[in-house]
Amino acid sequence: MRLSRAMWFTAALAASGCATTYEAKWDEKPVTAPPAAEATATATAEGDAAWEQRGDKAKLVEAITKWEAAFEKAPTAELAARLARAHYLLGDGYYVLENNVEGRDAEYQKGLDWATRSLKLSAPEFTKAMIEGKKHAEAITLAPKESVPAMYWYATNLGKWAATKGFATRLRYKDDIKATMLHVKALDENYFYAAPWRYFGSFEAVTAGLAGGSLEKSEENYKKAVELAPNYLGTKVLWADFLCTKKQDKATFKKLLEEVMAADAKVDPAIEPENRIEQAKAKKLLAEIDEKF
Repeated sequence: MRLSRAMWFTAALAASGCATTYEAKWDEKPVTAPPAAEATATATAEGDAAWEQRGDKAKLVEAITKWEAAFEKAPTAELAARLARAHYLLGDGYYVLENNVEGRDAEYQKGLDWATRSLKLSAPEFTKAMIEGKKHAEAITLAPKESVPAMYWYATNLGKWAATKGFATRLRYKDDIKATMLHVKALDENYFYAAPWRYFGSFEAVTAGLAGGSLEKSEENYKKAVELAPNYLGTKVLWADFLCTKKQDKATFKKLLEEVMAADAKVDPAIEPENRIEQAKAKKLLAEIDEKF
């Protein structure tokens, strides 16, 4: 039987090896070149138009290219956060479905770099504290509500990036990611379709039996995320993939993924592309059900 991602984490306790680190350059000044207003506006608008068609992988790549060009001319925290999200979608969406591990991991790294830029621009007190040597878990509480997008995509990309580097790296950043998500949750529990609740559903499942996690709390968090944002299909996909495999609950695994498959991806046009990707993930997981249970 092939291990699921959640079960792999348990097995990884027996693994050894050196941690890989991500060193954010908090003391490096962001780009401050005088903006070329017309060219910047054009690149941003073209990126926005491509993003609206991100259900097509080529259009997503086009959006990233246009937005990166716009950022170089006029850097903003908002644009950097959007780029962090876009790179994450490319990696965790398209490349995951293509089984392109190298491409997936590279996108997590790029998403993390852009989220770092966004934090530096939107959270000067946090950045100052990091430069002064404060621990991330302590400093992140200085980030304002305006930094919620930067914090969320930072933690999300860091978590996925760390997971690709092995157990030691994942353990190294666990507390920083948790502290960041707790701060996001305190500032805006509904951000990105109840994302903080969704995250802690997965966190509790993965750490159950290892580092104080709880399967009961995992389910509570997933249920809350579904209650707050029932139209975001990714919550049920994660619920099935992390909690159901950890509990070896085949019936609920199948039920959740079949609900995702049967859902109307267009019920919320703002996330139709993401929902279609989640339906493709659900289909892939259902095809692997006999390997997981």
